Amino acid sequence: MLHEFTHPILRLCILASLCCYLCLTGCSHKDAPEKTNDLEFTVVSGTDIPEELQNLIAQRQESTFELTFSDNSCLYVIKGYGKQASGGYSIVVHDFYQSGEELVFDTELFGPKKDEPVSDSPSYPYIVIKTKYRENPVVFR
Repeated sequence: MLHEFTHPILRLCILASLCCYLCLTGCSHKDAPEKTNDLEFTVVSGTDIPEELQNLIAQRQESTFELTFSDNSCLYVIKGYGKQASGGYSIVVHDFYQSGEELVFDTELFGPKKDEPVSDSPSYPYIVIKTKYRENPVVFR
């Protein structure tokens, strides 16, 4: 009798575990939008960033932010990672491309290496790329 009772419970547990696994992996991994066109861009910093855009970045730097800015000849795409406890952070652009009518900007923040000396002062890592002017919406990944 115990065997008959345990068997359906075991099936239910396996089924529930499988559902949880599929839900978690499906929710945590978003498929990247399909690439229809590679886009050229340049990473810019310092005085290559328009003054008005520098001011917008300074206003937002405490928190994570995503921003686009245009001077009617170029499009600037900006991703900020907010206040970090120390220096030594870097940002990698994995990709910037067109997907249908959208532009996709895929970046990642990397912390300081374990053996790398860093300042104890907070930092506000962000990245700015410059590309030709487009009116397409930008998707940040």
